[in-house]
Order: sequence, then structure tokens, then C-alpha cells
Amino acid sequence: MSKRILAAYFSANRVIAKAAWKLAETVGTELYEIKPEVSYARADLNWTDKKVEVQSK
Repeated sequence: MSKRILAAYFSANRVIAKAAWKLAETVGTELYEIKPEVSYARADLNWTDKKVEVQSK
């Protein structure tokens, strides 16, 4: 019996996506992107801006 491996990733700014694709190619895994229900605004991704609010449900 052969094992199947799935690599799941979340990447808000595509940096992790690039690494995930390289990992999947190297290891030979299936790749699954976890996507948010609502896309992030560019301002939400600027973690250096102290004015950006963190909101939770």
C-alpha cells in the first residue's frame, strides 16, 4: 500500500504559496490551497501599520 501525502497551505500574500509549490514538487505531494471566504484587503496585510485593526468574529 502506498501512502498519499497532501500539503495544505494558506498564503495571504503568495510568499507561502511559492514555498508550498516547491515543497510539493520536491516531495511529490498533492497540493491544496486554503482560501478565505472573504479576500483580504491590501491594507489588512500590512502588519507594520499600527492603525490596522485586528477583527475577530
